[in-house]
Amino acid sequence: MKRFIFSILTLIISFAVGYHVLCLWKSVSLYQTHPSILNPSKDDLLRASRLEPSNPDPHYRLGLFYLWNIGDVDLEQSFDHLKKAIERNPLQQEYWLTLAGVLSRMGKPKTSDEVLERAISVFPAGYAGRWAAGNLLLQRGDYERALPHFSYILAHYPDQSSLVYDIFLRAKNADFVLENLVPKDRASFDQYLHYLYEIGDQEAAVKTWDKKVSLGYKSDRQDTLQHIDFLISRGLLGEAFRVWGARLKEEGLLIPSDHNLITNGRFEVEKVLGGGFDWRIEKVPGAEVSFDRSVAFEGKGSLRIHFDGKENIDFYHVFQYVAWKPDTDYLLRAYLKTKGITTKSGLRIEAVGIGPAFYSASESLTGDNGWKELRLAFHTPAHSQGGIIRARREKTDKFDRLISGTVWLDDVTLKERQWAIGKRL
Repeated sequence: MKRFIFSILTLIISFAVGYHVLCLWKSVSLYQTHPSILNPSKDDLLRASRLEPSNPDPHYRLGLFYLWNIGDVDLEQSFDHLKKAIERNPLQQEYWLTLAGVLSRMGKPKTSDEVLERAISVFPAGYAGRWAAGNLLLQRGDYERALPHFSYILAHYPDQSSLVYDIFLRAKNADFVLENLVPKDRASFDQYLHYLYEIGDQEAAVKTWDKKVSLGYKSDRQDTLQHIDFLISRGLLGEAFRVWGARLKEEGLLIPSDHNLITNGRFEVEKVLGGGFDWRIEKVPGAEVSFDRSVAFEGKGSLRIHFDGKENIDFYHVFQYVAWKPDTDYLLRAYLKTKGITTKSGLRIEAVGIGPAFYSASESLTGDNGWKELRLAFHTPAHSQGGIIRARREKTDKFDRLISGTVWLDDVTLKERQWAIGKRL
């Protein structure tokens, strides 16, 4: 038993001694004299460099120490140790990149550039080298020489594109980035547009979209709708409607020529493109919205809204964005048919401005009504680009508040007054 225990102790001691020798060989045990192995003292590093003269790591860490140690920055010492690290391992790109930074801080840009070239040559396809080189050149204001490095990242590491655009847009404006940095291919344009959507830069997004179109790059329907919806969300309804019209034309779906701003006002199809300036229909408890092909004022059908009598609904879930002119007279028409609409708060149509405050509403319908025209004449505010046309039923505090019954909506038009005068006026 004693022999067995002695053998185990011998094995443990041998393992400990062996591990200590291995640590010495890697110059690690010396670092552990400091409370943190990741933050050895200068003396530890100097001692390690003497004991293991062929090991580049202590010299590299000393180079960093003299470079970043607050209150004791010594660029000459940093330069000296980084050179020694490179002499011992010239294939470590990080050593070259750090040396280039030191030379730049020492006011030696030409030598720094030469070292940067060596750093890139060690691993030309790597992300870290391109990123460090591009940043160093940007810090010096050398935008032209920084561009190839960031362009390389955009082309070969597209997942890092947001970081590239973030840093470059701090140095140069969006026009410069679009013309000089964004790679001229469809995927890169789409990626840059998504970045601009995220940061909310509508001006740059408009220019980028137009540049993409001018180069002949086609967008699929979903990308087009995303761009249109972004412009709408930023209040640029006129620009959004221009893109919408171009898309309709591209798909052979021409905008109505009778000056009507409403898309699919007779609900002939369930969607034109979806999104954009199409009808938006959202689900809400207590109401069911559907296309009814058996009931119509004109055309092939209408939109049916059925209330189940279980909810006091604040209903605004059927709507369409429209792009109107500022400071202009308009006439909105819609035909509604109702059956058994309860409560005193019925259905009406509304126009709500986006941007400059604006609101106008028609009368509301309750009970039973045959097809009835609701009209809404209004004047748009100055600087207004558009708004929302919607079917609305307001929530009520009355005792009789749970709405039931059915409404059909058809033949919705929105025209300038000069074009609306005539038929059914």
